[in-house]
Amino acid sequence: MISAIHTALTGLTAFGKHLEVVAHNIANVNTDGFKKFRTTFVEAPTSGVLPVIDKDSSSGPTVLRDTGHTPIAVELSNTDLGEELVQQMLAQRSFEANLHTIQTGDVLLGSLLDLKK
Repeated sequence: MISAIHTALTGLTAFGKHLEVVAHNIANVNTDGFKKFRTTFVEAPTSGVLPVIDKDSSSGPTVLRDTGHTPIAVELSNTDLGEELVQQMLAQRSFEANLHTIQTGDVLLGSLLDLKK
């Protein structure tokens, strides 16, 4: 029972970090030259999951900006807003699933303690 709660807590932490990364990417969607970050999950040595954050160094679209004299090429952010919104929804649902696991474990532990009385 305790291991299930521990595993769900690592999931809460990992998906909370994933939500932070997605929010950071969305906040910088209009920042020229911004490179988005990606979160991947790896198994923790004890149990559970750990977030690993990597920078996506792929180039964003290039546009010509008029400076008044000569146009210059500017690389835009490589963040895709649609992809980030999907990632946000997945992270939110995964966060909620881990939260429900903790709540269920708490109820089961309470029932076990009630039986022990």
